[in-house]
Amino acid sequence: MQMSLPQEDIYTGPPGLPRFCQDVDEHVGVIPGVVSVGAVAQLPFEGSAGQGFQVEGQPPAEPGHVPGADYSVTCPNYFRTIGIPVVKGREFTHQDVLNAPGVIVVNETMARFCWPKEDPVGRAIRLGGPNGPRLTVVGVVGDVPIRGLDEPLRRQFFRPYTQAAWPVMNIVVRTATAPITFTTPIKKALAEVLPDRPVSQVETMEDIVRDSTGSRRFPMLLLTAFSLLALVLAAVGIVGVVSYSVTQRTRELGIRMALGARSGDVLSLVLRGSVKWVLLGIVVGIAGSIGFARLLSSMLYGVRPIEPAVLGAVSALLTGVALIASYIPARHATKVDPTIALRYE
Repeated sequence: MQMSLPQEDIYTGPPGLPRFCQDVDEHVGVIPGVVSVGAVAQLPFEGSAGQGFQVEGQPPAEPGHVPGADYSVTCPNYFRTIGIPVVKGREFTHQDVLNAPGVIVVNETMARFCWPKEDPVGRAIRLGGPNGPRLTVVGVVGDVPIRGLDEPLRRQFFRPYTQAAWPVMNIVVRTATAPITFTTPIKKALAEVLPDRPVSQVETMEDIVRDSTGSRRFPMLLLTAFSLLALVLAAVGIVGVVSYSVTQRTRELGIRMALGARSGDVLSLVLRGSVKWVLLGIVVGIAGSIGFARLLSSMLYGVRPIEPAVLGAVSALLTGVALIASYIPARHATKVDPTIALRYE
């Protein structure tokens, strides 16, 4: 949920409500069923501000080429609450106040960029350039998507709200049960912190993640619908082709049965004839899908364009559908009356 804060100097500090994080912790954190609470200026998937910096101990960047990173402001316990792992060092604490040394937490991408072969904890940057405020790295956290799942991971660093300023903060609460049921008690607790500041945009993180993929969901539903339609058409086509083949071979099948062929032999004969072409089609289809895999890569996240398990599962599905579609007319072929078949045509 989102809350605006009193702030005179909007983005550069000092914070207009220095005890905000501690007050939220003391009022919301004690609600029964609340596991932890934190706050952040920008949530994952919702973008962030940008900020230039100079790595201390490295040659100054040329004018116009100062490195930058996405930048956000957080309260203590935010990373634990949202589920972002602290891989090195520590998270912010309530002791990281305005008159304490300036500190930051960086993500793994920024740590690799600035200190590729060094431990980033204890290193420092200068905010904005060589003469900016000195900020010491106290922790490294895991990478999270900043704008969307389809974008590459970006450099990002965080400052504690108690040392920086931001006019709007997102309160993040982890609960033991369904989070949406805690809306009312959390709003009451926040009203005790800032009675004149309304709470807005109440939603779960699942909603935020789902909204971030909304532009891809409709095309995917269309693709799914068309693929199911194609599967149905393929099955109908197989039934029609095999039925026509059985009709054309009625005399042959009747002769085979008159000479002693059993129903199982006729069934196997018809199925072998159709499955041969089905398997050939699957081989051609797999080759085609591998060839066009690069076109799909921009629409996928966490899935390789050429995924053996997916290709195998789809091939098995198509084979199963083809066998069922072939079985219907093949079963009909076993009921051919040899006497009628011999008089056929």
